[in-house]
Amino acid sequence: MSGAIRSELLRAVSGLSVFAVYLVAVLMPAFVLFSDGSRFALDGLDSEVATTRLLEPLAWTVISAAFVGAYPVTREYYYGSLDRTLTTVGFRRAFGGKLLAGVVVAVGLVLAIFVLWTIGVAVFLSGNGLALVLAPEAWRLYTGTLVGVVLGALIGGAIGWITRNYYATAIIVLVIPMALEFALLRTAPEIAKFSPGLVLAALGVPGYQDRLLAFVPALAIALVWTITLVAVAAVRGRRSGA
Repeated sequence: MSGAIRSELLRAVSGLSVFAVYLVAVLMPAFVLFSDGSRFALDGLDSEVATTRLLEPLAWTVISAAFVGAYPVTREYYYGSLDRTLTTVGFRRAFGGKLLAGVVVAVGLVLAIFVLWTIGVAVFLSGNGLALVLAPEAWRLYTGTLVGVVLGALIGGAIGWITRNYYATAIIVLVIPMALEFALLRTAPEIAKFSPGLVLAALGVPGYQDRLLAFVPALAIALVWTITLVAVAAVRGRRSGA
């Protein structure tokens, strides 16, 4: 299994197409930030509150993690090379290796985004006469988001195995959360808060704007989504021989 994971990690960081995947991951928190211009209204806020407000978009990197987690699977389906991989290592090792590799790459990428985003926030705050202050709430945001990133990568990888299609997976893990779930968050939050993307986001910003779930119920539902999708992907793969 360790050999399969190392192989998948190498594939996940090689090739020109991987840069497009990582670019999407970096742009996700920026999309959230600029979709709500009120975050830039810092008048009357102290440094601690302003810092947390500008860090909140990082919670949506869980959606990026789903896309990154799916990439080790969808890439091989796209290039038609998965049959060779399955013949070489078998379904069980390929399935586990790709899921774990997706998690490792997603966590590493999001940690890098954390650093770059935090530096950017510090520069922006300085330009507005404020300072970067990482209060306990900010650290909870980082921690909760990382939990969501792990689960999001597993969900993305599972969806990749289920759909077996690069574009269908991209629509499910990116377009639906960005379009449908965001729209429902504004119009029907009582429904939207149970959707996979927003459940994962709630781990970083629990109770966000009184529209998302608290941390514990969000974690419970996120685990249900993750376990269910991974189980479905595993059963589908074994029955069909992938």
